[in-house]
Amino acid sequence: MPTVGWIREDALEAFYEGTERTPDPGPPAKPTFRCPFCISVFSIQKELHDHVYKKHRVERPVMLLGGTEPSGRTVVRVPMGRSQVGVANATTVQISIDGRDPENCTPDAVPKKVAEARQAEMNLVLLNDSQANAQPVSTRYKISFRIADASELRRVEDAFAATLVSSSITRDTIGRFLSDPRTQGPGSEYASGLANYCLGILLKERPEAENLTTPFSRYRENYGSALQVLADFDRPLARLITGVVRFALNDFSGADSSTGYWELDFAKALLSDPSRASMPSLDGDAKRRPICPVDHGTARILDLATRMAAESRWSPILDDECREIANSEVLDATDHEKALAIWAAAALRTGSSRSAIEPLTQIAAVYPFNSWAEQYLENVSK
Repeated sequence: MPTVGWIREDALEAFYEGTERTPDPGPPAKPTFRCPFCISVFSIQKELHDHVYKKHRVERPVMLLGGTEPSGRTVVRVPMGRSQVGVANATTVQISIDGRDPENCTPDAVPKKVAEARQAEMNLVLLNDSQANAQPVSTRYKISFRIADASELRRVEDAFAATLVSSSITRDTIGRFLSDPRTQGPGSEYASGLANYCLGILLKERPEAENLTTPFSRYRENYGSALQVLADFDRPLARLITGVVRFALNDFSGADSSTGYWELDFAKALLSDPSRASMPSLDGDAKRRPICPVDHGTARILDLATRMAAESRWSPILDDECREIANSEVLDATDHEKALAIWAAAALRTGSSRSAIEPLTQIAAVYPFNSWAEQYLENVSK
């Protein structure tokens, strides 16, 4: 049968078709793992991982203010020296101040810019692009600088003394304090901390004339907000108020630090570790003047601590007095716990172990009193 010429098979093609064989491909090739950053090739994936970790690791860039990394949004209220600012693992820094276009600078330039800022909004982007062929690692910080000088802070304190120390605390007096010209400008951050403290007092005491609808428990939020601001200021008034707030919230950290308010300092030491507390020696001729208001609940606890510490012997009358305060319906739970702790400490000090059992039983598992109450309860229950 005739065929088309261009597909006609000749003798040589027929020979090849009958004799060629496809070679055996053999076993599959072993997998290889190539480094994406260099020419290295590995036969084991773990070796690649170890290689990348050792040779091509890109650390996260970080900034430290006073030895601590700031949060994504931070407020700086006190001046910072250049030595307090550090930048690590960064190759480039982008800085934008008060909404202006970002500028690139070296990491070494950051401490100077931070130390010079007083009233500013600063956005920083730290970049680490030290590794070729890799996406740069970045860290972002937003820092609000609210730094006032000593004279500005003193004017705020003068307004505080004139408005909130010399008169009753009301929503009106707090508003007048915040609108006082002396509390405006750079000192406004300090003023807001003092105002939050006084608002916390108002919510905790709840005078009838104020007709408050805010829940009683919200006083802790105001105390916490005041503490967050005032703890940054190294001033006697700020230290005193932060000490009062921490005591009110049952935070006895820094019990050895002095606020100048001896009843508070003694009560802090007593409730932190009753075995170490001792009544301070007082100057009978020393004159005292009101520096800041203290909520009535905290004042009652401080009064209980000093009176019980002055007792040289124990009796059921003192049991009844302590029990009445510890069970008071108008005091906060944190004040109840402090009253129980003072009751237990005073009874133990005067040798009345049986009277100490009742309050110790109620606070043995309550933080932070459990650090000492549990052990005392074990000893007196034997």
